Amino acid sequence: MVQSIVLSGPTASGKSSLALEVASSLGLEIINADSVCFYRGFDIGSAKPSFEERSRVPHHLIDIADPLDTYHAGKFLKDCRERLAEIHSRGKRALIVGGSGFYLKALRKGLWDAPEGSPDFRNTLAGRSTEDLYAELIGIDPDHAAKIGPADRYRMVRALEIFRLSGRKPSELESGMDEKTDPSFQLWIIDRETPELMERIRLRVDHMLEQGWVEETRHLMESHPESRTLRAVGYAQMVRHLRGELPPGRKIPPGIPGLREEIILSHRQLVKTQRTWFKQLAPDQTFTLDTDLANLKEKLIQFYQ
Repeated sequence: MVQSIVLSGPTASGKSSLALEVASSLGLEIINADSVCFYRGFDIGSAKPSFEERSRVPHHLIDIADPLDTYHAGKFLKDCRERLAEIHSRGKRALIVGGSGFYLKALRKGLWDAPEGSPDFRNTLAGRSTEDLYAELIGIDPDHAAKIGPADRYRMVRALEIFRLSGRKPSELESGMDEKTDPSFQLWIIDRETPELMERIRLRVDHMLEQGWVEETRHLMESHPESRTLRAVGYAQMVRHLRGELPPGRKIPPGIPGLREEIILSHRQLVKTQRTWFKQLAPDQTFTLDTDLANLKEKLIQFYQ
């Protein structure tokens, strides 16, 4: 059995730059595990590796889905295993990089048995607000709702769909899974002290806005208005801004300053959700940057050499 490291951590913690540095020095290939990077066109808001970076180190599972596709955890698990087998067949090794909790859990624990999706049922929820769906899910399955968070509409709909079609709570189905962890994957988490991470988020959002994130989102709204990836953290706030909608129950400055505040807030909330996921996944190693950076690099070298 060839083991691989899954390198994850909260948004803006520095996963991608570290992975690129290590992969370049050790001759590794990178497999993406960030849910937004799967989709073509969602470049700036996902902090997708540039073409120059992808030319330095081979990257896999980036730009593999159209904006209107639904790329789910089951497909990711299948594609990731296939890419790993192909990489290993060439005598190479891979580093899996990303912070999407459901995809990391699929790698660690596999997938639980759930009914197939029902377009008819989903159509009945189309006109309801995300806040309303989340409130219903909390009433049905508060444990699962807490894992999803209040912004992930797609997984809210899926959870409600599972309950209506099977009569069982998603948390019950999940609890019936085998507790064993797939030994093929080691989960290593990097994080930073919260004040430093919040500052990195602010700088990152400013950089994305300077790169043209508003224009990118406007184009995606015009070309693929039904894409569910437009509901991802950051993009959802951008869409609301471009539609001239104000956040419910909150006053924000007009224009870009208000948009900036909303995106930073959404990322702060995302960090809380991600940290909860990481604890539940019981990582094999946890590092605080930059304090543990030298130790982390040394352990990565030892693992892959």
